[in-house]
Amino acid sequence: MSPFMRTPLMRTAALTLALLAGLVLAGCEKKPTVAAPPTKVTVAKPVSQDVRSYEIFDGVISPLLTVNLEARVPGYLSKIAFEDGAFVKKDQLLFVIEQDQYIQQVNLTQAIYNEAKIELARQKALLKDNATSQASVDKALSSFLQSEANLKLAQLNLTYTEVRAPFDGLMGRHLIDVGNYLGSSPSGVKLATIQKINPIYVYFYINERDLLKYQKRYVNEENRKSLVNALPVYVQLQGEKGFPHKGTLDYAANLLSTSTGSLQLRAELPNAKLDLLPGLYGKVLAEYGEPRKAVLIPARNVQTDQQGDYIFVMDDNKKVERRAIKTGQRFDSLIEIAQGLKDSETFVLNGFINISNGQTVNPEMATVAPLPAR
Repeated sequence: MSPFMRTPLMRTAALTLALLAGLVLAGCEKKPTVAAPPTKVTVAKPVSQDVRSYEIFDGVISPLLTVNLEARVPGYLSKIAFEDGAFVKKDQLLFVIEQDQYIQQVNLTQAIYNEAKIELARQKALLKDNATSQASVDKALSSFLQSEANLKLAQLNLTYTEVRAPFDGLMGRHLIDVGNYLGSSPSGVKLATIQKINPIYVYFYINERDLLKYQKRYVNEENRKSLVNALPVYVQLQGEKGFPHKGTLDYAANLLSTSTGSLQLRAELPNAKLDLLPGLYGKVLAEYGEPRKAVLIPARNVQTDQQGDYIFVMDDNKKVERRAIKTGQRFDSLIEIAQGLKDSETFVLNGFINISNGQTVNPEMATVAPLPAR
């Protein structure tokens, strides 16, 4: 080695290089790996609950009764005693036709009736004393009966001057203003329309395909007819959650419409709060069949890809498995699992987007709320 390399400066440099090389080699040594903690998830048992099959239809709310209020006697309209669109009670006064002439007609016929009654009594008394003939008595009786009929007719016409509500109902607008003359007409003069809306109807239709599917379950006429006045029906208006309005099927047409290929159905619903108004559109849910035990989970837990629907199920070793399933009907926020999950198994309720098949998880148990009773 040359004397130059033996200088203290070179020895220091060589030592420094040796130390750096040692540090580099030490850094290249393999560090021990630390296992990641299991992913936290929420798990739950599915709900096992009795449910019934159902179908949903488009429906239209219609009044139970619709009556045209008409003037049955001629005269000037003197009073309107309701507000347009108001809800009125049975026998409430709605219209008044000028009454003076009808009151006087009652007074006139009452006087004739009184005279005829007196004359009939006088003739009967005379007949006992043989002071009159039977023919005179018969004539007096005829006059009395005619005057009695005329009096009743005059009293009836007087009652017709007041138009009253035939039932509790919803009034439309008045069609004739006060002061107009209501002429005599065989069909009457229409004054307004009243509708009975408590209870109320909902009309809906079942198409031919669904009807045939339904008939496979109820194959005989006796079973089909037994559902009328017994089958529960639920209605949902636009913007409502669930089907809060409950009624009963009360009518099913005998034949399908040839123009629409559908069968008309009707249900009657209580409407004490008057939430349901004629003309409103609604969804109609009709249940059928016997109750059955169903396995239910929240619908949001069902994932879908090219292979179909699936969920994650956790075993006793806290490992999750992707499980292919087949779904049934949906019930509010829950959905029926027809195949792929037993009520004794545990599925991943929350956190399933962060896990994969075969992964061990850190579970926290939760509970799924059952369906509320209808």
